[in-house]
Amino acid sequence: MILSVTLSLLILITMGQLPPAKVSPITFKNETPIPVLVQVKSIFNGQLLRDRPYLIKPGETSPPIQIPGTKSVSISDSKSLRPLVQLPLPQTNEELLIAIVGTEKSMKLELRKPTN
Repeated sequence: MILSVTLSLLILITMGQLPPAKVSPITFKNETPIPVLVQVKSIFNGQLLRDRPYLIKPGETSPPIQIPGTKSVSISDSKSLRPLVQLPLPQTNEELLIAIVGTEKSMKLELRKPTN
């Protein structure tokens, strides 16, 4: 058993493919009075990755976003696409719930405890 696992890992390494790293999900909750567009970007293995943008209406929550690497988020006004917030996200191996709070003129992000 140990030999087959070791052999499988050796084959993956020699082929240049490693098993995917664990990626913890990030969820955004819109606690503002306006709909926002959220997009997470990351740098992974020297490449820029972009997750699809999510329209989040007031009071709604995004689906869990799972993207590897060093992440940042862009939050825009859904109507004008004007950027409202652009910030790096904390590096963690735990699930994150990030609340978008404030108004259109003054918006910020707050970490919350995920409800599981």
